[in-house]
Amino acid sequence: MPLTVAIVAAGAMGSGVAQRLSENGVAVLTSLAGRSEASAKRAKAAGMRAVDDAQLMQADLFLSIVPPGEARALAERFAPILAAANRKPVYVDCNAVSPPTMRGIAEVVVATGAAFVAAALSARRRSPARPTPRSTSPGRRRATCCGSTSTA
Repeated sequence: MPLTVAIVAAGAMGSGVAQRLSENGVAVLTSLAGRSEASAKRAKAAGMRAVDDAQLMQADLFLSIVPPGEARALAERFAPILAAANRKPVYVDCNAVSPPTMRGIAEVVVATGAAFVAAALSARRRSPARPTPRSTSPGRRRATCCGSTSTA
């Protein structure tokens, strides 16, 4: 069964990650609730399929990619939906937030019964030499998102 990833939101970073995943055969879902027409266009161009919030729970992974100040609110918005879902995606917070904020987001998500992963995305301007955003998570592992490089 192919991998399905939900990404909220379809901003510059989220749509960039979505495009890379889509190019590699991953089905990418998103919610456009409250988003602009520009976000809808980015989502479509990146190969994202817009669904309602409850349908995002069909994904294997749920990537939170929003401005840092919106990360906790996004977790709180989806907490009731995660709690009610029979099948819960792994919630991956990809936002550059402080450790106390990340712990608070983790508490919100874990209380729903969903698994939680703290991660961070950073990106430089795309170039042919480095077209892929980098992803790191606490611990010894570091990997390139959607690429082939991983170190332990």
